[in-house]
Amino acid sequence: MSEQVLNLAGIRLDATASSKEEAVGQTMRLCQGLRFRYTYVPGNTNFGGVEGDQIESHDFETSLVFAIPRFFGMSQPWYLMPSYVQHLWSGPETPGSDLPGSAFSAFMDSSWETDPLQTFGAELGWRVGVFSAFDAISTESIRLQGKALAKLRCTPNSTIRAGVYYIDRNRIKLLPAGGILWMPNQDTRWDLFFPEPKLSHYLTTCGNTDIWWYVTGYYGGGAWTIKQIDDDTTDEIDINDMRALVGFETGRNDLLRQGFRSCFFEFGYVFNRELLYRNRENANLQPPDSLVFRAGFGY
Repeated sequence: MSEQVLNLAGIRLDATASSKEEAVGQTMRLCQGLRFRYTYVPGNTNFGGVEGDQIESHDFETSLVFAIPRFFGMSQPWYLMPSYVQHLWSGPETPGSDLPGSAFSAFMDSSWETDPLQTFGAELGWRVGVFSAFDAISTESIRLQGKALAKLRCTPNSTIRAGVYYIDRNRIKLLPAGGILWMPNQDTRWDLFFPEPKLSHYLTTCGNTDIWWYVTGYYGGGAWTIKQIDDDTTDEIDINDMRALVGFETGRNDLLRQGFRSCFFEFGYVFNRELLYRNRENANLQPPDSLVFRAGFGY
């Protein structure tokens, strides 16, 4: 639910580059293809392993994208994206605040938007799934996320969006969302949008593939149910952070200029990190700042 509701970490409901080809006149296919993303956050900035209240994570995310054409007679397709994420955690080593070695997120993403050429429009999305460690699945593991944005196309090169993201974490449920997408020329794309701003610029071309560089940021982390190692009780946790990144992305010339990439690599800094427990507030931690590396295709 873009990158992230937020890949809102995470949570992104954006369609893939191949699915967006339909938006520019390609033939619609039911299955739009596979996409994959890997994210690595080391325990600290010097890659020295995990100690104290440090947390290291590896996230492996895979999705299939399906497009249902002419949804309720509309000109734009409805996208469905069954997804699975495997989370591997190391640390923290603080007694009472320990995490399991792994957890998962299994969910269905769905998104729909009006014709981008219309003056007034909307962008809608929802995500429902199970977010848990394997030994702690319960009704509290089921979470619903979503977004609702109104759009105003001011000029052929600028569009305003405003609305809300519902991220369903234990501490924060709603995030306001809004900003302007401005393309001053064919080689520059400024998406000044909270909570996921992105400033992109053309770098070079290899064959018929463009390479762009960009700077971006987003609200990372997520929420899961886990089982405490020390007393075998079930609890709910938030892992929250802010991320600022520099990246490179590739795609077909015409599509990448519209923001639809085929693969990417990015790296950056993670700060304002939190590990929050719903039932054991004395176990809450603020892990130190770290780095983040992310790569994938189709996202």
